[in-house]
Amino acid sequence: MIEKIKQPIRVSVVDDEEDLLEILSINLKSEGYEVQKFISGNQFLNEILNGKDLPDLVLLDIMMDGINGLDVCRKMRMDIRFQTIPVIFLTAKTGIKDKIQGLEWGGDDYITKPFNIKELLLRVKAVLKRIPKDMEIGDIQNIFTYKDLTVKRDSFLATLDDQSIKLTKTEFHLLLLFLENPGRFFPRQEIIDFIWTDDTYISERTVDVHIQRLRKKLKHCKTLISTYSGVGYGYFPDKSSQNHPL
Repeated sequence: MIEKIKQPIRVSVVDDEEDLLEILSINLKSEGYEVQKFISGNQFLNEILNGKDLPDLVLLDIMMDGINGLDVCRKMRMDIRFQTIPVIFLTAKTGIKDKIQGLEWGGDDYITKPFNIKELLLRVKAVLKRIPKDMEIGDIQNIFTYKDLTVKRDSFLATLDDQSIKLTKTEFHLLLLFLENPGRFFPRQEIIDFIWTDDTYISERTVDVHIQRLRKKLKHCKTLISTYSGVGYGYFPDKSSQNHPL
């Protein structure tokens, strides 16, 4: 008998097989987990990476229509909020090379289909136990500051000199991308892959336009965003003087 979870732990299940999605949901809920169901990788990225209801663990199919599970995991690991959230791959790909690839791309465990539901629940519990005792599940940084700028992720609020800044959804997520990844450089195409998760074509020039508008709204804090040789952007707290506006 598997021990019940005393406090709700949020599990995101991403799989394009509706019957399996429902079976997993029922069994996880019976063990006390809170479950979020997603029928595709694109839906998961749009609703979770761009939202605030972050999971504590992700069960992720690999072979799905649209973006596959490996690419979903790669995008998760690009976001500092998701770098410590466990991912268990669920897949019909049984080869050892496939398993190695899944673990190399950021997976914490790899379960092949068909699987025993009791074994899956035990492995979910085992993966969750690996979370350091000094790190509470769901405990992530929510407030960022830079000079006179304050950004609150969960409330989608940005203030400058104690005055609210009116940012579009895209501008807010661009700002979060940099604040959540200090010391990291992002090529334009990587920014596109992260911010625009649907299939809409976005040119690299579009990135430049959004950055220009964001910098204008940040006023004297625009040095937060550094430009490198016209290739991409980054946030380097100790090197803001290297910023070169477009």
